[in-house]
Amino acid sequence: MHRHHTVINTCLLATITVLSTGRTQATERAANIGDTPATAQQDKSATAQHRNATVQYQEWKDLQRNRIIPVKLYLPDTTRKESHPVVIFSHGLGGSREAAAYLGEYLASKGYVCVHIQHPGSDTEIVRAAMRAGQGQFRSALATAANGENLLLRVSDVKFVIDELERLNKGDSALRDRLDVSKIAVAGHSFGAGTALAICGQNYGAGGNARLLEDSRVKVGIYLSAPVNLRGRSLQEVYGQVKVPGLLMTGTNDASPIGDTTAADRRIPFDGISAPHQYLVNFIGGDHSIFGGRSFRDERPSDEGFHDSICKVAGAFLDAYLCNDQAARTWLDRGDAKACLGKTAVFEGK
Repeated sequence: MHRHHTVINTCLLATITVLSTGRTQATERAANIGDTPATAQQDKSATAQHRNATVQYQEWKDLQRNRIIPVKLYLPDTTRKESHPVVIFSHGLGGSREAAAYLGEYLASKGYVCVHIQHPGSDTEIVRAAMRAGQGQFRSALATAANGENLLLRVSDVKFVIDELERLNKGDSALRDRLDVSKIAVAGHSFGAGTALAICGQNYGAGGNARLLEDSRVKVGIYLSAPVNLRGRSLQEVYGQVKVPGLLMTGTNDASPIGDTTAADRRIPFDGISAPHQYLVNFIGGDHSIFGGRSFRDERPSDEGFHDSICKVAGAFLDAYLCNDQAARTWLDRGDAKACLGKTAVFEGK
């Protein structure tokens, strides 16, 4: 499928360079980075090395929605010509593509291509706006952005990014034949976990008005501090259509900073999803910010230990269910994961 596409490559504090424009049909959704025509040059300053991964900052434009999606790519540091499974990460409310950098770097070192999306309208700009509103209005200003319209925008962002990855994998780009687009996972933190659940089949409608936003190209989901809002609906009604393997992580202090979700509520999606191959990790003492990062605050000394455990379990889960690694499934199912976590977390599987 041909598309109009605008390619923008950018580095923080660097000049944004428009790289190419082309043609499309059908959806007219458009696209992005990686194409380098003879009349354009890529901005090499947008590439850097981080812990066995190559990191690239890019901006992809969806012409159908007139929406620019900033992305941060974590690419395996290898010169071998091979295709890699893909993990798309969606940040929480008020976050950015910088969220969960530790996870992107770790997974890239294991051979995954990680694409961390930034969602306009529910990213760091709304935090700055809330700060300008004053302390008394801060929480309500943030909560206002956690709405259904932004959820729909976020889901469309993810679907657009998948479209672009498929295009770049086939086109004349640096990612040509480097992506295994038959193996795509979506992960997210907080509002991003809600985005991942929507992509994986959670019903956001009520009664006879089911609202399903799933994308069959997504094979597994990882939900970090997932939001919960049953609104009187049964678990089956909300989570019954989630059919892919899933990993839910939370912490015993993981209460919502702005909503009504308590730490105890966080396990509800795990309990509600009836499909096989579901896992839950509940970190003892873990709060809401151990997963995506503390944004405008300093990290705590304990965060590094949590990050190590998150990486180990998430990596094993992806190996097991995205890459069909039997040894990883055995590690998850026969007590090794529980033993690895020890007293730092409660681990469950079903």
